[in-house]
Parts: sequence; C-alpha cells; structure tokens
Amino acid sequence: MILDKVLDNETKIIISVISAMIWIYFRKFKNYSGLPNKSVLSVILVGCWAYLNYKEPLFLPIGLSTLYLYSEFYDDNKNFKLN
Repeated sequence: MILDKVLDNETKIIISVISAMIWIYFRKFKNYSGLPNKSVLSVILVGCWAYLNYKEPLFLPIGLSTLYLYSEFYDDNKNFKLN
C-alpha cells in the first residue's frame, strides 16, 4: 500500500516498531488527551487504526504522529475536544 515500491513488509514492520518505541519513551500524559473515555468516536477511530495497522504496518507511525499532533493542537486550544 504505502511505499510498496521502496520498502518491503519487513522493513515497514521495523520502522513501525522503532517509531512505537520512540513514542512510548517520549510520550507525555497530554498525548492521550485525544482519546477520551467512553467515547464511541474514539473507539471507532482506534478500531479502524488497529485494522489499518494490520493491513499496512506504516499506519502505526502515522497514527502515533496523528495522536502527537492532536495533543499539541489540543494543548494550545483547550476548547477543541474529540468527543
């Protein structure tokens, strides 16, 4: 799917695992602010993300980057929430 002509699946998995390790090491509490508890939208988005990650390993770093960027945006704009 993504970058298939440049990277094989094993390389994509390694990139995905390394990005997850980096994200876990540097994460902050605010990185979870975009995932409120008991939110149907959050559940659906994470479910879709998990499915896409099984189909294409590079969706893990894409999703983690999205969470990070959302938390940075949310931190500056307290009125913007994903509910």
